Amino acid sequence: MKLKGKTALVTGAAGGIGRAHALRLAGLGADVVINDLDLRSYRKYGEEIAADSVVEEIRQLGVRCLGIEADVCQKGQVEEMVRRVRDEFGHLDILINNAGGLAGEVSGSFASSVSQEDLRATLDRNLMGTIFSCQAVADSMKAQRWGRIVNTASQAALQTMKDGSFSSYAAAKAGVIAYTRYLAQELGPYGITVNCISPAYVSTARVEKILFSLPGKREQFLSQIPLGRMAVPDDISKGVEFFVTDLGDYVTGQCLSICGGAIKF
Repeated sequence: MKLKGKTALVTGAAGGIGRAHALRLAGLGADVVINDLDLRSYRKYGEEIAADSVVEEIRQLGVRCLGIEADVCQKGQVEEMVRRVRDEFGHLDILINNAGGLAGEVSGSFASSVSQEDLRATLDRNLMGTIFSCQAVADSMKAQRWGRIVNTASQAALQTMKDGSFSSYAAAKAGVIAYTRYLAQELGPYGITVNCISPAYVSTARVEKILFSLPGKREQFLSQIPLGRMAVPDDISKGVEFFVTDLGDYVTGQCLSICGGAIKF
């Protein structure tokens, strides 16, 4: 129960990797705020969970949980969400920026041809949403002189896809890494650590339906992973646990690859 007495906000947490983060933090004793555009979005991809919503799953673990539907791409909505969290719990100690994803089709994500609409939407979901959320929590964390922020980058920001796809997503995630390092420098004197994780493909219901349903795609990626298996959401959440507990007290401004040793993304 290393996080008992702490309050954590996880964006994009109504399913998939965000849900795994929320469950792990709750298991460590934290009260958890679940944010998503739709608090039952897990249904869209047929994900199976243990209750009607992740909020109910968390409450069954014996901690407090609040669900807030808000768009992290909208600065005003993010600021209102953070105000609501502080009003409800009195403090906000941990921020996990998980919301994100590629806008548009993979076939339209090439550097020379990605549409302005898809590019802006991808930047908003991944980079601007992260920035807005960090800005919204910074002052209160500075005032309490403690905080833990974990952002989500990607292997796409560290290595290039062989065919050149996902360029817009990679650019957004590269921005997340740079922003993380700068924010860590700024907030370090206040006892706040800022780090990010860089997963490769993770076997979520969404990825299984959208990507691994394509012929040969799963085999193609598995061939690049020395550990010989796909990541599951909880593999990624273990990295988050490291950063937000005492294990990561002296680590900030870092980007941790959680990719099974993938050397060709």
